[in-house]
Amino acid sequence: MKEVIYNIEEFKAKVDKTKPLHHCAMRKSIDQHGIFYRIIFRIYSIDKNYGHILIFETQKRTSIAELEQHPQDYKAFVQKYARPLGSTEGA
Repeated sequence: MKEVIYNIEEFKAKVDKTKPLHHCAMRKSIDQHGIFYRIIFRIYSIDKNYGHILIFETQKRTSIAELEQHPQDYKAFVQKYARPLGSTEGA
């Protein structure tokens, strides 16, 4: 079983801090023409009570005009969510 959580505080409360955390991001086109994108950032870990997979997910909508900004968006997600938890890159 897996559980997707969209609130970082709820994720922090449920995560097993003795297990490793890993994060990744992907860019997904949300229209037919590839103009609009969604950057999806996820952190994966294990639930401390039930042992199932926990996924924290947050998203940002963007466009092809902001394509050069996408790596900075990823770094901002890492700084805000992953680094404070000690997460490593990779899923």
